[in-house]
Amino acid sequence: MKKPSYWLVILYDIPPEPSRLKVRVWRDFKRMGAVYPFMSVCILPDINENRGEIERISKMIVKNGKLLRIRGSAINENDQGSILQIFRTERDKQYEEILEECQEFIDEIKLNIKNRKTTQEEVEEMEEVLNGLRRWFDRVKSLDWVQKGAAATKIEKSLKKCEETMGEFSDLSHPRRRNSDYRSETIRD
Repeated sequence: MKKPSYWLVILYDIPPEPSRLKVRVWRDFKRMGAVYPFMSVCILPDINENRGEIERISKMIVKNGKLLRIRGSAINENDQGSILQIFRTERDKQYEEILEECQEFIDEIKLNIKNRKTTQEEVEEMEEVLNGLRRWFDRVKSLDWVQKGAAATKIEKSLKKCEETMGEFSDLSHPRRRNSDYRSETIRD
């Protein structure tokens, strides 16, 4: 057999039960000469934005361990769909986390208002949290190259609600002078 120039990298996940299936698949692959390197596996899109980062990370890995980089493509449309679904699921999970954090943000502001905890320090702290939520959303959205789903739209609406709630909270910490308050001060002078 001549030395191969291309490699097949098979990623699979089988439920632990029934164990005979897992063992059977492992034996079949071993019989074909497969190796199971004890290495972490990740999948990234092969795009320009990632190549520079991969080089930087690769240098760090090689200094401390082993590295294999394999470029490949899905064998068929079903495999391609499965890869895209893995990315879609991961982004949706991240979007869901952001949505939960947005709701916690709104709940915390409401609790602060209820407890009359409307100091300028609290406002600044909550503004930082809101800015962090925006940055997190922007980062996840920038990685969502599969398809901008409905989840991203839900977050945009949720962030808008966070901003409105923040505005109300901020107004409570900086109460505007009422005309009657101003007039009473003027009369006293």
